[in-house]
Amino acid sequence: MPDIAPVVTKGARRFVLFVAFTDATRRAEVFTVTGATAAEAWDRAAAELARREPKACWLRVDRVDAVERSSWGGLRSRLKEVKRNYFRLGISLDADFEHAFLETEINANAMLYGGPKQASAVLNEANFCIYAAQRHDLRGMHFVDERPIWLFTTKGAFVGEDGVVHALNGDGLDSGRRTIARLDPESISGLIRNGSDYLASQVGPDGRFHYGWHPCFDRPIQSYNSLRHASTLYAMLEAWEVIGDAVLKAAIDRALDHLVTLLIRTAALPNGEQAAFLVDAGSEIKLGGNAVSILALVKYRELTGDGRHAALLDGLASGIAHMQNPETGRFIHVLTYPALEVKQEFRIIYYEGEAAFALMRLFGLTGDVRWLAAVEKAFGHFIREQHWQAHDHWLSYCVNELTLHRPDEAYFRFGLDNFRDYLDFVLERITTFPTLLELMMAAEKMIARLRADPALAHLLDGVDVPRFYKALHHRAQYLLNGHFWPELAMFFADPRKIAGSFFIRHHAFRVRIDDVEHYLSGLIAYRNYLLACEVGGGFAHEEGAASAAPLHWTEDDVVKATGGRWADPLLHGWSASGLCMHPPTMRDGDMVALRPAGGTRGVPAAALARLPCPPAAFIAAAGDDAAKGLAPRLIVDDVGHAVLALGAYARERMASKVLAVTGSAGKTTTVAMLAHALASYGAVGQTRHTANLPHGIAWNLASIAWDVPHVVLELAIGRMAQNARLARPDIAVFTNILPAHLEYHGDLATIAARKSRIFEGMERGSVAVLNRDMAEWERVHMAARLRGLSILHYGKSEGCDFQLLAYDPDSRQVSALIQGRKIRYFLTAAGDHMALNSLAVLAAVAATGGDIQRAIASFAEFSPVAGRGEQCELSFGVRRITLIDDAYNANPGSMAAALALLGSTGRGRRKIAVLGEMRELGPDAITYHTALAPLIAAYGIDRVHAVGELYEGFWRSIADERRGRRTASIEELRAGLMSELRDGDVLLLKGSHGTLMYEFVDWLKSEAAPAVEQRQAAHAF
Repeated sequence: MPDIAPVVTKGARRFVLFVAFTDATRRAEVFTVTGATAAEAWDRAAAELARREPKACWLRVDRVDAVERSSWGGLRSRLKEVKRNYFRLGISLDADFEHAFLETEINANAMLYGGPKQASAVLNEANFCIYAAQRHDLRGMHFVDERPIWLFTTKGAFVGEDGVVHALNGDGLDSGRRTIARLDPESISGLIRNGSDYLASQVGPDGRFHYGWHPCFDRPIQSYNSLRHASTLYAMLEAWEVIGDAVLKAAIDRALDHLVTLLIRTAALPNGEQAAFLVDAGSEIKLGGNAVSILALVKYRELTGDGRHAALLDGLASGIAHMQNPETGRFIHVLTYPALEVKQEFRIIYYEGEAAFALMRLFGLTGDVRWLAAVEKAFGHFIREQHWQAHDHWLSYCVNELTLHRPDEAYFRFGLDNFRDYLDFVLERITTFPTLLELMMAAEKMIARLRADPALAHLLDGVDVPRFYKALHHRAQYLLNGHFWPELAMFFADPRKIAGSFFIRHHAFRVRIDDVEHYLSGLIAYRNYLLACEVGGGFAHEEGAASAAPLHWTEDDVVKATGGRWADPLLHGWSASGLCMHPPTMRDGDMVALRPAGGTRGVPAAALARLPCPPAAFIAAAGDDAAKGLAPRLIVDDVGHAVLALGAYARERMASKVLAVTGSAGKTTTVAMLAHALASYGAVGQTRHTANLPHGIAWNLASIAWDVPHVVLELAIGRMAQNARLARPDIAVFTNILPAHLEYHGDLATIAARKSRIFEGMERGSVAVLNRDMAEWERVHMAARLRGLSILHYGKSEGCDFQLLAYDPDSRQVSALIQGRKIRYFLTAAGDHMALNSLAVLAAVAATGGDIQRAIASFAEFSPVAGRGEQCELSFGVRRITLIDDAYNANPGSMAAALALLGSTGRGRRKIAVLGEMRELGPDAITYHTALAPLIAAYGIDRVHAVGELYEGFWRSIADERRGRRTASIEELRAGLMSELRDGDVLLLKGSHGTLMYEFVDWLKSEAAPAVEQRQAAHAF
């Protein structure tokens, strides 16, 4: 009996199991059981299964492992952000899981599918009601926004006819299917057999395919496409070459006979010669149709030696030649049959690559130079029209084949450009997009030849070889999510029919012969590559050429990153160490991003004379001569885009562990404390000047050495997805969710959802460090789970990996339970919130593999950052006070933490709070301010001065004896406060940045006696 963990809903712990079974001819029957203990849940599941006496050959059990409370309204909002059929959570209509649906049930019954014109997922109430009635006998369902629902994830196991139990332990997009750690030739062979068996089963006695199915409700696709008949036949031949199956070969022969006798026809060309054409629906002759027919027939000839189609191949190639302009190389895409009139000059880029690839394959078979000449003519057109921008897999196939016979640098460059700037897309695309693997595999063959040829290897200088292979392997592995494993197929209308095939999820799990074809072709090529690596000595070539180059910017790096060009000559061995976008941040060795006229990013021309040191270079827009003659200039199309590109390029080359921090409060302090702790392990790069939006993050990345062991970055909620893709954290620290910027984000749930996009930049298996006590924890936790992250919790809650047991404000001793071990340590930075920050830091350090004892030792030397809890001693004549400078910004959570810190500082001394407004809190701003009033008495604060209209309710709610002054501006408060201060007072200044409270801090410090050394209050008293 496998061990399972409970989930908590409405305060109750419960163990939840789903059991699904089918005989493979009909949709699975599913039931749910719950128990107060794991044993009780398993016993109930076994009893219910025995009671039903199923005649099943497939059995699946899922256990609920995470739950998030939501509502129908919340779900509707969430679905707007999710691609159709990519919502991967189950839904329970109640906290007891009495009426609940697995994610696989939901998607297999199109319950969140709004049709092909609806890009996002959407609640399909009609389909939901139909299946709810079937599954739970529910009638008259209501989907009002306020009604609560519970979203959940599961892990499980599946067993089929072979008796082998398969763990279903994937997360996020990998969930719901068996776990395969890494594809190998044997496992790929199994996928190839499954897919080719499916295609063979779809070929009728007459050689015509069952074109495809909509499997949710077992509806056939009624149309037919002759081009895809031929291209699928080509993939079947590739598969037969691998598995040699007789049933598959018989199906190939039937489909081939149908192709050559019924689908391909002849027609007289204007010169009287006969040509052959594949004729499709509507009497259309498609350029790509002739091409894939050639591919299939050439492959058949190569595998069987059967030469009876030689004349037909020549006729099909003549048909392609007829559709090409002999002067320009341009192709016409669609003609009518039999008149051969032009119906459509251009339809789709695929046809171009298909035609050229087919002619190259035929040239390889026959040696007829007519076809090679036609392809070279076509490539002249492709290069002029920059067809590489289409990133088409057929063009990748073609250019690889062409360069085998014509190793011209222009052709190689075209092939490299076809994928060079596409790797992020290959890595990040949410759909399986099987042609991407075909693109990469064809490109890999060309890269291998370039690598082996010293005369051409320089062409790879602009290629990020390690990232190329990373993208290649990722895309191959990701295709597993498009396979109809039986554990997924069982939830659809006719499981046996579709099991072993491949589908397109965002097209309602459509299974069409050409969909399966592209999966097969990519996987076959990938298998061949893995086998070649096994024979050839491994995968060392994937790391790229060994280099002794410096670990920061060279002239080639800057060009590769930005696509710019040097307008001025550079000294031999030129290099740069960073980037400057704002004069006060400039360091020796920085390049300067020059702000274009009317622009907002970079150093303006008027400020160049004030730069503190000579720039290594300028990055400038075309036509901007402001820096001419001052330093070498790199000319780019867009300076802002170049900054982002430099950041992304630097991040890709970093050997560092990158740690990113987000949250509503405490980000900057946590970044500083974490960087301080990690400094004991080596150099640390970190966010400067709180630059936590995309261009600031890129600036920081571009200015950090690539070989530092650790980089710590702050990421803001604004444009979080872009921030995360730039930073690509290995470890993310999530401090809290608090009411902040509500004017922009509306509510805490929205803040949580947007901040959780930090996980979108992280790879599966990376680490999320979460505050277990924060608001909206369920939502953030679920987002991390869906990304497949490992999770460490910190906080005060029982069960946290890093749990705060106690904090003594007098001794500043922290007592914690760290991964089951009790530890005590000293923290110079004061406050309960600092104790929690220290636990977040220890969790992050542990996630890097570092020894936390060294981090703990560093806490004794850590002081808070100015404006964020810094404490210093100020003297005004004979009066000496402690200033708590927390004036950088404020929201309700950070304000409460600051008041708690004030209350715990300086036992027996008078505590004074000067509070500025908390801005951007939306329509409930006054309520949030008023809610602070009980904290004044609770923390023993003697005197409060409040600035701003939002404190009206707060002011009425505090006792008269605690009221100081209430003013409209800080200026009104200055003189009165100065006269009121006494020797020994502890003074807190706190407010949102827009209140200018930090200027009050600067004024106070300027008024203090200059001879007094500012130091930590802990050492002054």
